[in-house]
Amino acid sequence: MKKIRQQQHKSDISEFMNLFIKEINSHGEHEKVFFLKWLRILLDEYTSGDISLLRYKYHEKWSTVLKLKEHHDKFEQLKTKETELEKISEELKGANFGLEHIMREIGQIYESCSSVQKNKEDLQIDFSSLPSLAAEMMICGFPLELMDGDAAHVPVIWISAVLDQLMHKLGDQRVFVLSVLGIRGSGKSTMLSAMFGLQFAVSDGRTTRGAFMQLIRVSDEMKTQMNFNYILVVDTEGLNAVKLAGRSTRHDICHDNELATFVVGLSNLTLINIFGENPSEMQDILQIIVQAFMRMKKVRLNPSCVFVHQNISDVTAAEKNMERRRRLQETLDETTKLAAEEEVYDAECFSDVIRFDVQNDVKYIPQLWEGNPPMAPPNPNYCENIQDLKKTIMSQASISDGMMLTHFKYRINDLWEALLNEHFVFTFKNSL
Repeated sequence: MKKIRQQQHKSDISEFMNLFIKEINSHGEHEKVFFLKWLRILLDEYTSGDISLLRYKYHEKWSTVLKLKEHHDKFEQLKTKETELEKISEELKGANFGLEHIMREIGQIYESCSSVQKNKEDLQIDFSSLPSLAAEMMICGFPLELMDGDAAHVPVIWISAVLDQLMHKLGDQRVFVLSVLGIRGSGKSTMLSAMFGLQFAVSDGRTTRGAFMQLIRVSDEMKTQMNFNYILVVDTEGLNAVKLAGRSTRHDICHDNELATFVVGLSNLTLINIFGENPSEMQDILQIIVQAFMRMKKVRLNPSCVFVHQNISDVTAAEKNMERRRRLQETLDETTKLAAEEEVYDAECFSDVIRFDVQNDVKYIPQLWEGNPPMAPPNPNYCENIQDLKKTIMSQASISDGMMLTHFKYRINDLWEALLNEHFVFTFKNSL
């Protein structure tokens, strides 16, 4: 660990990666887990100082900008300071460095080495062992990056190799794929962590970037009720992040469309996470999802979804919940009609497209904290409602056949190829 930590001060990333791969391959299974967990802690500790300093600079620069806005005769100074503020913001986004970035680099090394037309002996490292390392990490409970959060790219060669090694170690297991979608900062990762005890990687603003998948072993008690031994959870980057940042381009909008289409296409069940009672913030995304379901219907996929409203003050009032469900149903039906016009698809309501029960597949969850964090205690009602949501998920999983890991690997390849060919990029007009 000391060597790894000292190596971070060097500019040559190849030396760092060689040292990491050498260290990780020189330990047994239990030592690897111990090594990786401590490395994650040390990396967080190492980067926290830089992040704190950048946040302090950001606060100072922002205060200066606010003061300059009060003086209309200092327009040029204001523009300069705003440019500097934006630069610090970009530095803050790039200041995070964790285990997920190391694994991303390993994936890039593997794909690069796989494409080089030369003998393996000419390479500096034994790259053939890298997918086995990632598969072992998944088995031990570490998340693996499925979509690069910075480049919006799925390394298909790397992911396929890891899944092949996973099948080699576990067999071609049947898995139930669960994904989550929602706007940025709506509590998706927190919800998954509360349900399954997961530790997905987070980034600037404590939000997930890209998409990560994590393997969860089904307990022996639950195996008697399920048709599979593992649940594969896919956590995603918050949608509408560009809109919240105050800027948007066609490429950014298409990225949200692609991400939503990709994770929905992979999943047996998708959790649609909505912050608050009103789904208006998710309306455009709902239309994207509905249109994705329509296109997947053509290739005989049969996904399902559960809508989760978080941060609801009163989750026990039956009358209020009935009104909320009615409004949600109206919104879904409206977006379905709009999407059906785009796809020339015969659908009048949401239930014509996807398996969904408005009475049972809509959940309301109160806020996580009782008071203002960080000193506020967690809300016990949050945990109770999360458990109720988990029961709903397990109930749907018990009647699902899931999919084989082989099928999951091919689905990743097919969906990503379709996205690259723009077969799944939606270009209808939305509020953005």
